[in-house]
Amino acid sequence: MRKLIGTCNHVAQYDLRFFKGRIFAVSDLHGHYDLLHEALRNAGFDSIRDKLFVLGDWCDRGPDSRYVLDYVNEPWVESLRGNHCQMFIDGFESHWHPNNRSVLTLKAHGGDWIWNSGLTDLDKILIHEAFSSMPIGMELLLPSGHKLGMIHAEVPYNDWNKWLNITKAELEWDGMATAQWARTWYSKRYQGEVKGVDLVLVGHTPTDSNNVEQYGNMVFIDGGSFFSGKINLVEINDDWVRRRLCL
Repeated sequence: MRKLIGTCNHVAQYDLRFFKGRIFAVSDLHGHYDLLHEALRNAGFDSIRDKLFVLGDWCDRGPDSRYVLDYVNEPWVESLRGNHCQMFIDGFESHWHPNNRSVLTLKAHGGDWIWNSGLTDLDKILIHEAFSSMPIGMELLLPSGHKLGMIHAEVPYNDWNKWLNITKAELEWDGMATAQWARTWYSKRYQGEVKGVDLVLVGHTPTDSNNVEQYGNMVFIDGGSFFSGKINLVEINDDWVRRRLCL
């Protein structure tokens, strides 16, 4: 069902065309796993049959970030890598040097749990391995026949096929930064289209309403958990796709 695609193997493709379970997505949990438990329970999520796709940023800012390992490797979870995941990776690989830019940014954006929550060295190694194994984007081939892109922030070039064919140099120079950090589309309320894909689901930027918002074919689902106490669990089914394509 899962295979890595793209010139840099940076996107995971999931062929769900014959998948019989339910498909859910959520983003930017930031350690608020209680909100996830409640949302999954209310939705009647079945961990045997259903899949949860997470659009990055599992930790920082929230109360339970130290328990991230209890979730990221569950067989019913698939996740891509957000900017907070990337900062953890970069900080780990710099040996947590106090002057490393990622370490400084982490400390300024809720990353103190890494040092004061009792994480062991083994915990940090396992979190690094889990985050490093995550793709930068995900592509879902849905039972409806549509193609859904998933990325943490924005699709480089606003073109899914160009994003898939990005060179290693381009990915390192600007592609990763766009995919994990950009907010231009939402800030300008851009009503354009990301080419090569029917819809793109993103997180990273909490919406002003804290609800799901759509501009063009970009669907923003970050509810701002760390200040609003809210996440948006989205069920991706035929009806949801049809309604989004008509907006």
